[in-house]
Amino acid sequence: MAEYDVLIRNGTIVDGTRIPAYRGDIGIRAGRIAAMGRIRGASARREIDASGLIVAPGFIDLHTHYDAALSGGTKWDPYATISGWHGVTTVLIGNCGFGFAPVRPEDRERAMRRMERTESIPLSCMQAGMRWDWVTFPEYLDSLERGKMGVNAAAMVPYSPLRAWVMGNEAARDPNYKAPPEQVAEMKRLLREGIEAGAFGFSATFSPANRDYDGGYLPTHVAPREEFLEMASVLADYNRGSLEWTTGKHVERLGMDFLLELARASGRPVCFNGVAQSPMEPDGWRKILAWTERACREATVLPVNICVPLDFEFTLDTIGLFDNLPAWKEATLGTLEERKNKLGDSARRAALKHDMRPRPMRTQDGRYDGEAGQVSMFQWDATFVSEVELAKNRGLVGKSIGEIAAETGKHPVDALLDLAVEEDLKTEFRMPSVVNCDEEAVAQIVKHPLTLVGASDGGAHTKFLTSGRYPTYFLSHWVRDKGVMSLEEAHWRLSAMIGWAIGIRDRGWLREGMPADIVIYDQARLSIKPSERVRDLPDGDWRRVQKAEGYRYTLVNGEVTFEDNVCTGALPGKVLRSCDIGA
Repeated sequence: MAEYDVLIRNGTIVDGTRIPAYRGDIGIRAGRIAAMGRIRGASARREIDASGLIVAPGFIDLHTHYDAALSGGTKWDPYATISGWHGVTTVLIGNCGFGFAPVRPEDRERAMRRMERTESIPLSCMQAGMRWDWVTFPEYLDSLERGKMGVNAAAMVPYSPLRAWVMGNEAARDPNYKAPPEQVAEMKRLLREGIEAGAFGFSATFSPANRDYDGGYLPTHVAPREEFLEMASVLADYNRGSLEWTTGKHVERLGMDFLLELARASGRPVCFNGVAQSPMEPDGWRKILAWTERACREATVLPVNICVPLDFEFTLDTIGLFDNLPAWKEATLGTLEERKNKLGDSARRAALKHDMRPRPMRTQDGRYDGEAGQVSMFQWDATFVSEVELAKNRGLVGKSIGEIAAETGKHPVDALLDLAVEEDLKTEFRMPSVVNCDEEAVAQIVKHPLTLVGASDGGAHTKFLTSGRYPTYFLSHWVRDKGVMSLEEAHWRLSAMIGWAIGIRDRGWLREGMPADIVIYDQARLSIKPSERVRDLPDGDWRRVQKAEGYRYTLVNGEVTFEDNVCTGALPGKVLRSCDIGA
């Protein structure tokens, strides 16, 4: 009988604890690491020759939206592929206050519509793909456990459905409604129920870019400070998990110190999104990092860094892309025909142009400085037409909106919208991000000791964004090519540090007895493939994906799930529960 199920030989082991890399072998038995070092004379059912390859812990993705996809099991995306193609073996779901438990059967469509606009997951896709064999949060975890997954999943209690369950869908998002004490007590009871079932804390969003299906407030936008602090105190009773917060105008009103209050009240880390370089506020990232350094002297508050440029490839039939711009939010509400009519309405164009006007950049003290340069959401000379629907427009492919505007004598907004409306909003545009263009600034953010590597948003925004590529970009661009940190530090940041921050204690590094979540890759070949459309959603719809080169094997709980980045069909993923593994 073979001594091991899998024996990885001759790899360069980077174990995730920051000790120096070394050549060695790893023997795996019953899903766990049984031996490490030099394993001689042993037999195995399968041997993997890792000569010349890096052997490291599988990555932990702390900010994803695979809640719907994983509930569909093999019917949807059991591998969380936007992340799984890039070496991720564990995902955290239930972020930004979005999720599907607790939800009563009569509120299921309302819950899906709440997810549809901001996360750009089509309602038809959720209707076709989700099992919906649960009501409560504990039942949701049990449902995931009954299903088949190719990744491990940990879940937070999402705050919007929790508040909607107790107050009703409309009262929960009414800024004038104040929950009476008995409703706050019931929310605390439900949160305790979730934590006891294995939740890793709870999440919320203050971002104005996050909206309900009709462009209105989400429950997390209107909940008062005192209510959140009451909920945070529940985590202190269990000493498990973390809080995930997406910041925005609401946190600006309360002040960044509100995040510190949450950390004090809960006694747990608060992981907030995010920190990035933006030309609108050239020193904004410095302020966030300086505040974090001060706050962490009192409690653990950690910003999630966005280490990739957020390039968009989009069509205007995608809803929710510009919800932080009031006129664009209003014009993109409604059916496709209604949106097309509004975007084509000349009476609305002035407001749409106003939202897109170039704005002066802010100086270090927060003032706008007209001398410092102008930025807008669109850089017209760098926003290109990548695909058209009508043959007569083929000559526009590859041209920028700035070029088309100059050739037609139109304002760039008119040039963009006239083309899109003519093509039923199916024209595809490519827009490089204005965020994270200053590599020197991003390098400082990435290597800061208090920032968490993440914010993939995997499972969401699949019509226009592929930031699930972040582990590959981090390792190839920042570590291999730019040398901002050692490989040992990088793997600690991608796995063990994330696990520590969110409360996962039994994964993220390689040791005897640990679950065998392992990625094996060729560092020299590590790269990101061009984005592509694949039509693999449950309702036959398409999504945008971006795969990688250089990953040779990904193992989840000791089974190979990807080989040369091709899915093997193995489904060894598990539901991780905070009550089982400590926090």
